[in-house]
Amino acid sequence: MITQLSVGGFDNNFSYFVNDGVSKEIAVVDPAGDMDDMLAEIYANTFQPSAVLLTHSHFDHSEGVEALIQKYKIPVYMHMNARGRVEVPQELERFVNDGNTISIGKLSVEVMYTPGHIDDAVCYYISKEHATDGTPKLITGDTLFVEGCGRTDLPHSNIKDLYNSLERLKKLPDDTLIYCGHDYGPKPVSDIAFEKKHNKYFLCKSFDEFKTKRTSR
Repeated sequence: MITQLSVGGFDNNFSYFVNDGVSKEIAVVDPAGDMDDMLAEIYANTFQPSAVLLTHSHFDHSEGVEALIQKYKIPVYMHMNARGRVEVPQELERFVNDGNTISIGKLSVEVMYTPGHIDDAVCYYISKEHATDGTPKLITGDTLFVEGCGRTDLPHSNIKDLYNSLERLKKLPDDTLIYCGHDYGPKPVSDIAFEKKHNKYFLCKSFDEFKTKRTSR
């Protein structure tokens, strides 16, 4: 189960709670915005945070890490390229790479390395086999937005890497639900089939076409 939280933050950010649909254990993805509100939500639902998952190291996706680890002393998962970019006590750092899995209660979440927007970007994938409702799900951070994708003009960005990452995501099952890092699109949650029809970056037939569209203003 994924709970989407519209947290405001730097720019219409989304944070997420992920749990197995059975227990009260949750992972908090990209904590940001008003952390008092998030902590109140956790308390109201008697959730038990067991981990923080970061899609990437940009401050607007990690600014709430300190508040969570101070209160719950839970590990923070991030790509190995994020080492030194997010302030986390060494004993709570957990570095992951493509294909690793993270357990949240009885739920298994797969790490997909999707560089481009930044070289430490990952998506978190719950396959059909592991989803409690049989519908695959993907938390994309700033790699993929509803009808959009991340910027490539920032430090550690690489436009070719982003193109390749999006090409990889296009191969996921069409019914895979997409949970993005920002509320930038016409709806808060999408799926791969919708993006194949409406996302201009998914519709690109070549890297050159993608580069032209991504760099145009």
